[in-house]
Amino acid sequence: MSRSANEATPLPEPRDAVGADRRFSDELAHAAVLVIDDEPGMRNFLSKVLIGNCARVDVMADTRDASRLLDENTYDVIVLDNIMPEKTGLDWLAEQRRIGLYSDAILITAHADLDTAIQAIRAGASDFLLKPFRSNQVLNAIARSLERARLRRQNSVLRHELEVGNDILKHRDALLGTSTEIQKTCQAIGRAATSDANVVFRGEVGSGKQVAGRMLHAASPRAAKPFVWLQCSGMTEEAFQERLFGQLGAQADGSVSGQEGILQSAAGGTLFLEDVEMLSAGCQNILAELVSTGRFSPLGARRSLELDMRIISSTTRPLGDIAAERKFRADLFYLLTVVEIMLPPLRQRTTDIIELTAFFSERLSRRMGLDIPVFSPMARRRFLSYEWPGNVMELRNTVERALIHGDFDAALGAAATTQIDIEELAAVERRHILAVLEVCDGNRADAARRLGIARKTIDRKCQAWGL
Repeated sequence: MSRSANEATPLPEPRDAVGADRRFSDELAHAAVLVIDDEPGMRNFLSKVLIGNCARVDVMADTRDASRLLDENTYDVIVLDNIMPEKTGLDWLAEQRRIGLYSDAILITAHADLDTAIQAIRAGASDFLLKPFRSNQVLNAIARSLERARLRRQNSVLRHELEVGNDILKHRDALLGTSTEIQKTCQAIGRAATSDANVVFRGEVGSGKQVAGRMLHAASPRAAKPFVWLQCSGMTEEAFQERLFGQLGAQADGSVSGQEGILQSAAGGTLFLEDVEMLSAGCQNILAELVSTGRFSPLGARRSLELDMRIISSTTRPLGDIAAERKFRADLFYLLTVVEIMLPPLRQRTTDIIELTAFFSERLSRRMGLDIPVFSPMARRRFLSYEWPGNVMELRNTVERALIHGDFDAALGAAATTQIDIEELAAVERRHILAVLEVCDGNRADAARRLGIARKTIDRKCQAWGL
């Protein structure tokens, strides 16, 4: 196949070209780029331009060797000449898209006519470099491709957030509270954040496991990348694979399109698997292979990608117990549970109840445009003595109900303290003192006489409980 003279010759560089390169984004400095061109002069020119500006640059003289390289490596951008021996760059690109090529592609061509443009779009090229060109044009084209890919992935993550309906009031990035129990949990999260180990959060429904996961992500080196949430309950194998891996699909015109999965769109970030113990046996098999091999393939693709996400899981029951019952794969239990962190139930950290109530009251009232009703001493005592089986989630919903009704006491309704057979002594003492205070309408001196203890003892305990 013949080649015109200007196809092989880049424009001469201005004297300050090297200095001009410094203005390109940090993303360019972290990019992996593959160059495919059969002409030595062009390969040499592109190598000089890209090496020093990009994190990794591989240069190949033909598409056959480039295909083998793509089987082993992942690139952000491919710079591809169109006129080459054996097959054109567009033919090769279309072929690679069908078997699984996920990189943006920039086509080098001497003739950017309408027919070539249509073919390039169908083949999956994202940009052109029209010969002859200078180094800043190459760098600009790669920077544009990286920016498009970043926005595409960001939009995908935002769509996922909208689909699952996350509420910023329900899912903060920090756990509130000054109790010893929650502070110990925060310290454990801080230690886990320094590594890239998989983590399992265990706790009752509504205890803040996703909040803890977001907190861990925000404190980790992956904080600048996405945090993506996936509910495992009721997930079929097909839906699980499609959501995680994405898929490729051939169109009627011969082009290839597809939907990126979470593992591509949120690459480099954190995947939070909520209620991981609810995964079916088939989904557990898929997840075990993913974590153990560290690679995955979009549905319909024949080429795999490297997994670059930290996996955080949550469970309401110990995964080890479920594995012992043979309802959860033992190897998957070990793969996921490098670190396990317990989330204390709200009834074990009653000193945080008043702070959480104030936080939810302020945020919800502002969003709903409602005044915060008076939090009477009786309502405070009832909030502190209630068991909160739904934990922080139930407290948040109760506060919202209080704002709607204009009454904290009415919001709690006739809910009584949950009776349990075995209680900690401190919990029994707290409940008894608060019950006597309620009978005495909050009169601490009268309550002290009835209890046969000093008034100062009640004052000290009420202060510790936030009263």
